[in-house]
Amino acid sequence: MRRCLLVLAALITAVCAWASDASPIVNLGDNTYRITVKATHKFTRNTEKLKDQAMAAATQFCAKEGRQLKVVSVTADKSNYLVGAFAQTTLTFKALAADDPELVSTAVVPAKPAVAASPATEQLYADLLRLDDLRKKGILNDAEFEAEKQKVLARSK
Repeated sequence: MRRCLLVLAALITAVCAWASDASPIVNLGDNTYRITVKATHKFTRNTEKLKDQAMAAATQFCAKEGRQLKVVSVTADKSNYLVGAFAQTTLTFKALAADDPELVSTAVVPAKPAVAASPATEQLYADLLRLDDLRKKGILNDAEFEAEKQKVLARSK
């Protein structure tokens, strides 16, 4: 019975692995375009993956046209399991010539020098991320998470 459940879980995972469907790129005028990437089933809720696919399609489109990509907006709609529409991401972008003034930033802001984190800070951050991951996976409940977080923070002082 357990083996049957494992095979079934593997089968569902294989079928549901990031299946998506991209719409054709729509010309909105003024060198502006839109593409929507939709999941093909309810089990895909990772809109970041859908966004990456939309960005890849837009980048490829711009390269084919000899243009540069400028993202105008990105909207992501996650689905609810078994209810409502499938998850989707819509990317609106401009395909601009390399010398187009829209591509050049009007204000040049000097970058702040990066401050290297101390090993203690990096360990603190890693510990907090590990605890948050355990909470998200349901291994720790919220109260246990808060208690463990306070212990980690107390150690860092």
